[in-house]
Amino acid sequence: MSTSRECKFYYDPNTANYLIEYKGNFKERIDKITYACGDTITDTIGVVSVKAKDFDRLLKEVPEIVFFDFRIMYVLQDISPISVDNINNIKINPYLNLTGRGVLVGIVDTGIDYLNEEFIREDDTSRVISIWDQSISNSSDKTVYIGQTYSNEQINNAIIARRNNNDPYAIVPSRDEVGHGTKAAGIIGARGYNKGFQGIAQDCDFVIVKLVESANFKRQLTENGLQSIPVYNASEIVGGIEYLRRFAMERKQPMVIYLGVGSSEGSHDGTNLISRYVTSIGSSRGLCFVAGVGNEGDSQGHASGYIKNVGDTKVVDLRVSKEMKYFSMYIWVRRPNIASINVISPTGEASAIIQAKVNKIAPVKFVFLDTDMIVRYYNPEHFTGHEVIFIEFSNIKPGIWRFSLIGNYITNGRYDIWLSPKGTLPENTIFLESDPYTTLTMPSEAVNVITVAYYGNNNALIAASGKGFNTNNLINPDIATIGVNIITTKVLGGTTTFSGSSAASAVVTGACALLLQWGIIDGNDRTIYTKKVRSYLMYGANRNISIKYPSREIGYGDFDLLGTFNTIAGTYRRSRGNTENCDYLNNEVSKDYQFKEYYINDLFIRIPKERYGGS
Repeated sequence: MSTSRECKFYYDPNTANYLIEYKGNFKERIDKITYACGDTITDTIGVVSVKAKDFDRLLKEVPEIVFFDFRIMYVLQDISPISVDNINNIKINPYLNLTGRGVLVGIVDTGIDYLNEEFIREDDTSRVISIWDQSISNSSDKTVYIGQTYSNEQINNAIIARRNNNDPYAIVPSRDEVGHGTKAAGIIGARGYNKGFQGIAQDCDFVIVKLVESANFKRQLTENGLQSIPVYNASEIVGGIEYLRRFAMERKQPMVIYLGVGSSEGSHDGTNLISRYVTSIGSSRGLCFVAGVGNEGDSQGHASGYIKNVGDTKVVDLRVSKEMKYFSMYIWVRRPNIASINVISPTGEASAIIQAKVNKIAPVKFVFLDTDMIVRYYNPEHFTGHEVIFIEFSNIKPGIWRFSLIGNYITNGRYDIWLSPKGTLPENTIFLESDPYTTLTMPSEAVNVITVAYYGNNNALIAASGKGFNTNNLINPDIATIGVNIITTKVLGGTTTFSGSSAASAVVTGACALLLQWGIIDGNDRTIYTKKVRSYLMYGANRNISIKYPSREIGYGDFDLLGTFNTIAGTYRRSRGNTENCDYLNNEVSKDYQFKEYYINDLFIRIPKERYGGS
């Protein structure tokens, strides 16, 4: 990450942070700009912070910016309110001895209460190896582009200070004011200081990224008269994930990355900038990425349909429940279809048809409601190739707004619209005819991500759980697990419960840490990474014969760690030529062996059946 100077705009509520793709010497060019600033995150991805009115000017003056991702709100994935999924059957096995030992768990969330005894070893040293607190401004840290990092030594010194009745926050001032990250970390790996529960990977170590809340988005929520909730930018999320990836590589340790936030907007086909980045790191050996499906399944924030023929019209009705100063949405018309739009206000005043043209910008004034609208066409959009119609309102009034899509060029005519997460909108701002499917939050729809849906007690489906599949028919979610009232720890210690997509993802993250320990630390499969773990979990999932799989609600079935290890046991016993007394999933021994395979130390030997006389 490039950090040649501190950017004064990152914390400014009047500027917006954009995730961008760049080429050439972007950093040298952006440092010469006085009205904006930016930094590099990877070799091709960066961040810029600029006022919205100056953004087009910035794109012209910094041609190294080749693409920018649409700004969408990311929110936490909990909802109001252990021994699950046969995890305990694996943990108590003395031959496996899986505790998460030697595995790093990277958490991108609201931080962690590092003074909580659940994250402190019995010798008073911290299991938190590093914290990157993005929210700390005026930092002198040149290793990151925003905020401050704290080492394990500094955290240990803070713990000693607390033991001596001194102020630990004078040494490490990072706090989890929201508590979301601390709850997730407790499910993943609380050591069991509280006798009532223990985390799944109680011996893992943590690397924490505390996300900075978007001052710009929070200002919009406040001016819309909404309750202030934590809301985040894609740029800081990608920066946090990249920090964790590099940390694991430098330490040469396996890591599971847990992402506790998501957004309901986007193409939902794994091709936007953040999803492409997540897909790319999911191929790294020793790295495992887990994301939840979010809680937008019942939000009535997704509308979809088909325009059958050229000249036909499809109408989408949106109920706006109260006046908002800022409101915007993206309409995705799947390539190669092309559609134009006509917007009709609650009073019947129409914008007239705004014809689809490349990069067209059309301002509209609704006189009777004193509402301004801007329609902008992205055709084709940079990564997906779809037509995107961006609609932005100022002072939108309550009532039923009608969006008429008119077919210009039609093959199948598919379109999708997603509202921002329900917590960022007034209650009952909904589509009158909504589609509960394809409501996974970004970036859980990326490739090479373990995507976790959730259910309640007695395996009852939860309507809020995000549902698949992706718009390009990629199968997501992968598996489902319990996500309601899971016991965990909280800020300042003690126990509480945690519910929602984030809780379910934390369960699976802890299990992935056990799998990484089994594979890499214990030497059973040193090539293990996200795709292989994902396959193991799908193979081992518990499936109900009354449900057709893969399912839009629960993917390939209910997460079952015992089933996963039964599958692994069958595979690995078979590969070593052991055909006697093997406990396979169907309790039968397969007779169809083409090879005899075994190891002598690190030497792998495979002998064809006809050479060793197998029958």
